[in-house]
Amino acid sequence: MLRSARQPGLSAGRLFVASAVVLTLASTACGGSSDDAQSTTAASGVRIQIIAPADGSSIRADRVTVRGTVTPPDATVQILGQAAQVGNGVFNRSVPLHRGSNSIDVVASTSGAAPASMAITVKRPSAKPAKADRTSERPAPLLSAPTNCGGYLTAGARTSCPFAENVRAEYERSGSGTLEVYSPTTGLTYRMYCTAGTPHVCTGGNGASVYFSSGSAPFTYSTTSCGGELLVGPNTSCGFAENVAEGYFSNGPGWISVYSPTTGRTYDVYCTATSPHVCTGGNNAAVYFP
Repeated sequence: MLRSARQPGLSAGRLFVASAVVLTLASTACGGSSDDAQSTTAASGVRIQIIAPADGSSIRADRVTVRGTVTPPDATVQILGQAAQVGNGVFNRSVPLHRGSNSIDVVASTSGAAPASMAITVKRPSAKPAKADRTSERPAPLLSAPTNCGGYLTAGARTSCPFAENVRAEYERSGSGTLEVYSPTTGLTYRMYCTAGTPHVCTGGNGASVYFSSGSAPFTYSTTSCGGELLVGPNTSCGFAENVAEGYFSNGPGWISVYSPTTGRTYDVYCTATSPHVCTGGNNAAVYFP
């Protein structure tokens, strides 16, 4: 027969209080409170947040740039097992997408702390959705009526020949890259980005585009239609142009990374914000769409 291990002189009421204290301590030690679990997570010292793309989003492009923040700011971040670029607590990396559902995992780690991880799901449609007929709402394709400024200099839509001449002159002084160019038409100075190869393609400003050649043989700029309202310049495949357009509608204007099915490589291109859009970069590629 079991006997109570009650100490001499310990009343039943005092025994009940002591037992309650023991049970409370045991519950706390086992993590019974959700607040304790959150504190433990914060104490690990590593936190990550994925800013883009959104979990459950649908992206038509075959690649997407994953962006987010990490604490501490010098932590190491891997996306799908590959090292991401990290600076001042902000990380990013371009990853491929296959048709269907894509699970993208992000892991952050630093010395002396437990790693943190997150995962999002991004869907790439198996087929391109039919585009709504918005022809009446869109301007004409960019180079449907380019202006020949003479001397193998061409100005695209929204671009005057005097401004195009200043762009070429500034290019000859400074070379390729980002240029600050004055427009005698508007009296304002605009930032233009010019490719290095011939023919040169310069885009920027208020949707401006300028085309010219330098060096040996003069070159008359021309474009090729990829169907619909998508146009490409020389040295640009339609497959790459389609990915550029999809990348723009997924990520917006500015610099985007785009995969080329022709070369099997990924290139950085710069796209203007105004319509019609002009995207240039990579290996002297140029893409135009409304």
